[in-house]
Order: sequence, then structure tokens, then C-alpha cells
Amino acid sequence: MPQFDTAFFLPQLAWFAAIFLALYFAVVRPTLPKVGKVIDAREHQVRSDLDAAEGAQSTAAAMRSQYDEGMAAARTTAQAEVAKARAEAARAVEARMKALSEQLDAQAAEAAARLDAARAQAQANLAETTAALTADAVERLTGLQVAPAEVAAALAR
Repeated sequence: MPQFDTAFFLPQLAWFAAIFLALYFAVVRPTLPKVGKVIDAREHQVRSDLDAAEGAQSTAAAMRSQYDEGMAAARTTAQAEVAKARAEAARAVEARMKALSEQLDAQAAEAAARLDAARAQAQANLAETTAALTADAVERLTGLQVAPAEVAAALAR
């Protein structure tokens, strides 16, 4: 094999060096700075994107804290308004209950007065009926005529 023959080794090494240098100066040397610029640009872009993301994150955190504060204030205000509405409703219910209680007390007093009048009337009617029946019974049994008023007077004693 000619590659392993030491007589051909030195010329092969020279050609290798020549081709390597030619490729280096023709391909690598002109493209290496361009690749470096692309890498630097990409690094700069990533760094600026990270900085923008951190800024957005801090802005979002500030907005979140403002939102939380606003919600807490709104919650406090709403709770105060609910408590106020409950107190007003309780006062209105209490006033209505008081008015109804007074109305019911008046109706109960009126009903009691009517009941007392009806009881008195019933007792008077009972006394009249008792006197009339007693006078009738006395007349039938004894034949004496007695006025119901006399019988009522006698029963009242």
C-alpha cells in the first residue's frame, strides 16, 4: 500500500499541510468572524429578552399587588355596605314588628272589651231568663203570680 510506504510519507504530509492551509484560509478564516458575530448577536438578543422578561415580571408583580390591594379594599367596602344594609334592614324589621305588635295589642284590647261586653250581656240575658223561668215555675207550682223583676231581686241577694 502506497500510503504506508515511508518514501511517500513526506510528500503526502506536505500536500496535507497545503490543502489544510488552503481550506483554512478559504473557508474557515472568512466564516469564523461571521459565526462569532452571529453568536454575539444571539447572546445579546437572549440577554435583552431575559432583561425584558424580568422587567415584565416585575411589572406583572406590581400589577398583581395593586390588584390584590384593590380587591382587599373592595372587599372591605362591600362588607361594610353589607353590614350597613343588614343594620338598616334589622331596624326596619324591628320598626315594622313594633308597629304590628302595637296594632295586635290594640286589636287584642278591643277584642277583650267586646268579649267582656258580650259576657256581661250574656249574664244579663241569663239573669232575665232565669228570673222569667223561675216566675213561671212559681206560678205553675203555687198559682201565685210573681213578677220576674221581684224574682231577679230575690236572686241577686
